[in-house]
Amino acid sequence: MTNPYEILGLAPGADEAQVKQAYKELAQKYHTDASTPSPQKETYEAKMKELDEAFDQIMGELRTQRSGGTGASEYGDIRALISNGLADQALSRLSGMGQRPQDAEWNFLMGSAYYYKGWLNQAMPYFEAACRLSPQNSEYNAAYQNMRRTANGQMNGNPYANMGDPYAGGGPMACGPCDLCNMLCCANLCCNCGRGGC
Repeated sequence: MTNPYEILGLAPGADEAQVKQAYKELAQKYHTDASTPSPQKETYEAKMKELDEAFDQIMGELRTQRSGGTGASEYGDIRALISNGLADQALSRLSGMGQRPQDAEWNFLMGSAYYYKGWLNQAMPYFEAACRLSPQNSEYNAAYQNMRRTANGQMNGNPYANMGDPYAGGGPMACGPCDLCNMLCCANLCCNCGRGGC
């Protein structure tokens, strides 16, 4: 992937507020309604996927730096493994770090890797721990709520399913395009609690 800061039009070292503002502005520009035909639809969907990946990568790195935990690049590498469908390798790397019960990102990535494999019972406690440790994190909360709906039979999907995202494509529980993206955009517009408002 291209430098995530370049994708969001930011200089390296941008703070969390700048990252969220840049993402919000670009997402409003490129987000399309999945039900509305448009000649630019595929281009916009590809751009949104790129924006989502860049945002997730930078925010993961910033959270890790803030917590003083494992190096940001290590968690970024693990996110990339999950993104590329290599959940077993991600679990191996995470397990090699040892138990990190107070590390929200570690718990989130453990849950994400198990969820990608379709192992909901194993994923649930890790997502719960991530949300408990970082209750204001919209990414963790969205993933956990989406997983709970899946476990309750209300929808198929994984925490990352949006516009052809690699987490969704080919995963055992892929859901339709734009589900998470639409949910976050609606949350942001309705209650200012989505990515742009936290």
